[in-house]
Amino acid sequence: MNRPLVCVSIEGHTVKECIKAAGLAALAGADMLEIRFDLLYLAKVHHNDDSDSENDQKVKFELVPKEVSEVDVKDTIKKLKEAIEQPVIFTCRSKEEGGFFPGTEEERIEILSKAIESKVSWIDLELNLDSKSRKKLFEDATKSKTKIISSFHDINQTPDADKIVSLVEENHESGDLIKLCFKTNDYHDGIEIVTACWNLKDSPHKISLMGLGPSGDWTRLHAPLLNQALVYATLESDFHLGKKGLINVRDLTDAWEMLEY
Repeated sequence: MNRPLVCVSIEGHTVKECIKAAGLAALAGADMLEIRFDLLYLAKVHHNDDSDSENDQKVKFELVPKEVSEVDVKDTIKKLKEAIEQPVIFTCRSKEEGGFFPGTEEERIEILSKAIESKVSWIDLELNLDSKSRKKLFEDATKSKTKIISSFHDINQTPDADKIVSLVEENHESGDLIKLCFKTNDYHDGIEIVTACWNLKDSPHKISLMGLGPSGDWTRLHAPLLNQALVYATLESDFHLGKKGLINVRDLTDAWEMLEY
C-alpha cells in the first residue's frame, strides 16, 4: 500500500519560530509543512512564576491577540518563502473554524490572495468561504499553479459516516484535496470517521479526514490502510496528544513501520 504524504503543522508566533520549527520538521521527515499564518497574530507575553526556590522559578506566557496591521503580510510571506525549501500549505484560519485570525473576513481573504500571488505551493480554502470570494481565489490559484486544500472544520461535533462521505463527494471538484476535521467527543465519533474513510478508500478523490479529541488520531495512524492522501502531524511530544487527536511526526512514521504499512 502507498504511504500518504506527511504534513507537519507549524504553529510559531513569529517568523523566527516558524523557520526554526520548519527545519525541525524537515529533519523529522515531513514531506510538507503547513504554515498557520493566523497564529502570527498572537503575541507571547511572558510572566515570571515565582516559587519558594530560585531554581524552581519558571517563565510562563500567555498569548495576546495582535492588531491586523502589526503583521506585514507581503514581507512575512517573502521571508518564509526564502527560508523554507519544502512545499508549504498556507493556512489563515478563521475563528469560526477554530483559528485565531483577529480581523474581518475581507482582511483574511486579502491575505489568502497575497499568498496565492506569491505562488505558494498550496493554499487552504475553506468550503464555507463566501462563494464569490472562493471562486475568485480558486481562479487565481489555478493561474498561479497553487494547489488547493478544500477544508471544513466542525469544532463542535462529528456527523455520521454517511454525512462525511457526502461532504467529500459533493465537494470533490472544489480543490485538489478535501480535508475534513471534526471535534470528536468520544470513541463513537472516531468510529464514524474511520467508517467514512473505509467507505471512501477506493474513491479516486484525494482526502485527509481526521478528528480533534479522543480517537481523532485513528485515521492518522491507519491512513495508509484507509488510502488517505495526506496526514497532518505535529512536532509536539506531549503525553496527552492522543486525547487531542494529534500525533507526533516521528511517532506516526514509527507506528507505520511497526504496523508494516
